[in-house]
Amino acid sequence: MRTSGTKRVLFAGVAIASLLAACGSDDTSGGGSGACTTKGDAIKLAANPWTGSAVNAAVAKRVIECNLGTPVEIVEIDENATWVGMDDGSIDAVLEIWPSGHAADKATYIEEKKSVVDLGLLGPSAKIGWYVPKFVVDEHPELATFEGFKDPELAKLFATAESGDLGQFTMGDPSYVTYDEQIIANLELPLKYVVAGSEAALLTSIDKAFADKTPILLQFWQPHWKQSKVELVEVKLPEVTQACTDSAASADGGYACDYPVDELYKAASAGLETKNAAAFALLSKLQLTTDQQNEVAAMVDGEGKTADEAAAAWADANKDVWSAWLG
Repeated sequence: MRTSGTKRVLFAGVAIASLLAACGSDDTSGGGSGACTTKGDAIKLAANPWTGSAVNAAVAKRVIECNLGTPVEIVEIDENATWVGMDDGSIDAVLEIWPSGHAADKATYIEEKKSVVDLGLLGPSAKIGWYVPKFVVDEHPELATFEGFKDPELAKLFATAESGDLGQFTMGDPSYVTYDEQIIANLELPLKYVVAGSEAALLTSIDKAFADKTPILLQFWQPHWKQSKVELVEVKLPEVTQACTDSAASADGGYACDYPVDELYKAASAGLETKNAAAFALLSKLQLTTDQQNEVAAMVDGEGKTADEAAAAWADANKDVWSAWLG
């Protein structure tokens, strides 16, 4: 989902919540829970450290292995290193890119070097933003916009032992592409940027805030299945300007706007079509709606399934969807 506008991303080793194992049944239906028969060189798909990315890769793995007979290896990797991997061919494809954080990567690898190719849209329109629980805005309507957070006393409602006299702004995984620290500094808000450590930790923070009815300010996004389970309100930030767009592309640290709407897209190493034309064609056609992606992700985060279990269950029930990717 993201890129650091300041290029101070922490390239931490990332563990997806579940290991993505081999999929399928011995037939070529795409359903069942056993292992599909595969042979030949493996296709390597990136899984970045958020559930949507992991389930995209798991669904693709399921359909490719069970219908093309090609083995698929899931590579757990952060979104920035994914581009380097596609450039050198160690990663064959990634199925969820948030363009607002990767304008420079697209220019470098797709437009200039041509070592990476655009595979088309994934399907969902996505949006990163700042969120607070609805019960916070009900009590303090001024906190529906960033202007409310300029008041130190209101910001203190979000204070923690870690943030001291400042309100805490909670971020998820340290490898995500984010402008939040810049936004806080450039808008001169009395907030401290704190990294929770993972998407799972962020979800735990949300659950605790709602259980205890305590304020929380965090970076979150749509689409995400959790949005249908709790009432979160997006805080209005300054409108996106050309200056902010230019700042994001140049990484000059001057970003002070909202996040734009992202049309999520897919990309592949330029060598994938030669390596495996059938897999390249399938990944080009692969699309999921917001509801479809949320359905699979909810099986992982909400029901405790592994990504491969969730992908198998979804594929079993949605042959009409994935069979269109094979034509």
